[in-house]
Amino acid sequence: MKPEELSDFAHDIRNFSPADIDRLHRVLLRLQEDHIESTPESLRREHKAVYLEEGQNPNVEDPCLNWLLDLARTESETPLNEKFLDVLQEAHIVLTTDGTLTDGGSEYGASRRAASVEVIPPFPTRPQSSDSFDDNNRIWLQAVALDSRKLASQALDQWRQKLYLKREDALERENPELNRLADEVYRTNLARKAITHWRNTIKEMQDLERVAVEFRAKRDAASVLKTWTLAARERLFVRVRDERLLHKTLEDWHNKTADIKEMEVAADAISIRQAAQNVLQVVATRRADLRERHQEADHLYGRNIIRRVLSTWHTHVEQQRVNDRRAMAAVEYFSSKHTLQTWREKTRIRADEKHAQQAHEQMLAVKYFRRWQALVKSSKEATYSAAYKSMRRKVKINIGRAALNTWRQKTIRIREMRIMSDEFRARKKIEHTGRVAHSAIMVMFNKAEQVQDLTRQADAFGNKHAIARLEIFGSKWLSPTRKILEDQRKADEYHTIKTDGYSLSRLRNWRNLTFRTSRLENDADGLFRRNEKKRALGFLQKWRSGAANVKQEPASVDERLPPVTPAARRVQLLASTTPAYTPASVMFRRIQQ
Repeated sequence: MKPEELSDFAHDIRNFSPADIDRLHRVLLRLQEDHIESTPESLRREHKAVYLEEGQNPNVEDPCLNWLLDLARTESETPLNEKFLDVLQEAHIVLTTDGTLTDGGSEYGASRRAASVEVIPPFPTRPQSSDSFDDNNRIWLQAVALDSRKLASQALDQWRQKLYLKREDALERENPELNRLADEVYRTNLARKAITHWRNTIKEMQDLERVAVEFRAKRDAASVLKTWTLAARERLFVRVRDERLLHKTLEDWHNKTADIKEMEVAADAISIRQAAQNVLQVVATRRADLRERHQEADHLYGRNIIRRVLSTWHTHVEQQRVNDRRAMAAVEYFSSKHTLQTWREKTRIRADEKHAQQAHEQMLAVKYFRRWQALVKSSKEATYSAAYKSMRRKVKINIGRAALNTWRQKTIRIREMRIMSDEFRARKKIEHTGRVAHSAIMVMFNKAEQVQDLTRQADAFGNKHAIARLEIFGSKWLSPTRKILEDQRKADEYHTIKTDGYSLSRLRNWRNLTFRTSRLENDADGLFRRNEKKRALGFLQKWRSGAANVKQEPASVDERLPPVTPAARRVQLLASTTPAYTPASVMFRRIQQ
């Protein structure tokens, strides 16, 4: 892609919102995962599908879609993903794994773009039965797509970091063959010009100043040899210093990378060991509860059998007594029939009143129990919300404090580098002034000595003729000297610029590496705390629900065991993809039957 086209696309994408950029990235990820060719029809179809997943109505004249179609039509032989990443790099936009579109470690316009955080819909509490889970649930599909997008974003971030490091290495590397060839050509031309000038001077002054020319030639040869030796030694010192600095930087980078890998392995081992200990503890607790409940159920079953036998015996004895009384009172049956019917009616009325009284008491108990449950739920939600707000405030304060400390350290370092560069520049300027003054003094001394020699050996006409022929005040010997001084000044400026650029690039790389390391450590700590809190809250909620429903739902004990079936594993996997901070309304939501 041409630079002007790339800059136009980068200028257009800067006007898009972070949500639009994230939507375009999701479209490209869907095409890459399904191995679909990037045609206009497939781009429109996937763009519409992304809008429908978010619950919005797709717009046919969307400027983001038109921009993506124009990018696909430009240089169709290049993959669309690579062109999209090149445009993001030109616009200084970085896709990260934490849901934001700008990298905190980059200074490219981070203050002009607001970070957009993905809003994940609240995940409902899973039901008591693991067989009622639906694989085609929209929330389950969104969670799986979110995990895929995070993995793809991590891979793209690593790939872009490798490309950036390769590019920096290519920019910092110099070609020694070309430098050596240029030095040889420069020395050859300089030697040829010096020899030509020297031959002409010898031919013109062979009668008048043979002794002076030999002395001057020896002195010039010694000066040139000394200058060339000092320049070669300085170049050797600079090359050795650069190589040592590069080796030291690479060694520091390898050490830091090894430390980061060791910390990641240790964090994984601690997390796995803690999870195993929690699972074993929950299993042991549940087994003890099951054993106690089975013993209580056996004892209660025996008491119920004894009570039923005694009730049957009492009923049989009572029936025998009633039959005896009926046999003895058979004569008085017809006379007491009306009285007996009246007594039965009154007994039935009393039994109905007693049953109605018991139903009314039970209804009041259920009503007040529900009110108490609602009050407990509201208090828990208020407590959790207050703790959540305080935690978020502390996290933001810590992030701001860390950023301020980093900015202060960088400011101090930049100030020190500026002071060092000013001192180096002043020292170079003083040395250059000394060299110029020394050369001027030597020229003046040589000129006076030459005038005295010529005065003693020739007359006034010879002096004028020699000055006219040699052109001492012309440009034959001033031009090479001025050119040498100009080349030396340009070489010093080039060396200063390269040194400053190399220092700034190394500082930028160290700063980015430090920021990524701190972000990985913070993510690992947050993930560990989130898992511990989620395990504790889940265990507490299950224990409360089990204690309340142990007499009413004895069959639900098996559902609280570790997941064994594929459906239970899917539910557990879906629960592990919830956001780091779960809202209180979702955590304490009543289970929908």
